[in-house]
Amino acid sequence: MKKFRFSLEKVLEIKEVEEKVIQKKLLLIQNEIIETEKKIISNREKISVERKKISLLSENIINSMEIMIHYKYIDGLTSEIESLQENLKRLKLQEFQIKKELIEKSKEKKALEKLKEIKFEEFKKDYNRAQQMFIDDISIQSHRFKVGSV
Repeated sequence: MKKFRFSLEKVLEIKEVEEKVIQKKLLLIQNEIIETEKKIISNREKISVERKKISLLSENIINSMEIMIHYKYIDGLTSEIESLQENLKRLKLQEFQIKKELIEKSKEKKALEKLKEIKFEEFKKDYNRAQQMFIDDISIQSHRFKVGSV
């Protein structure tokens, strides 16, 4: 039996590799999004803690310079949160674009896989047809041989 060979096999392999690369890229972006969200939450918690400290300091009427230091720290955390939120928006946009790219590559790969299946079915039909013709020829020759010898 002759072996089935799909003429676009290398193209299919390339599409699979491209799809895996895009999946890896998507995973990295998603991990970066998660880390950024964790940093935002962490900074919000730090701001909450600092506000409690300021509240305690103002009750004790301690040094106003110390209170100002806490406010400056809160301002720094707030600006960092804003920066992280802008970064998060950028990352989510990248994630969306990568997902679109992944969907497109998946469609291309599936189309090639479907074509491969169709070609394989055609190959099997041709092979079975050739086998049947061979068996029919043998049957006809066998019948002729029996009829001719009788």
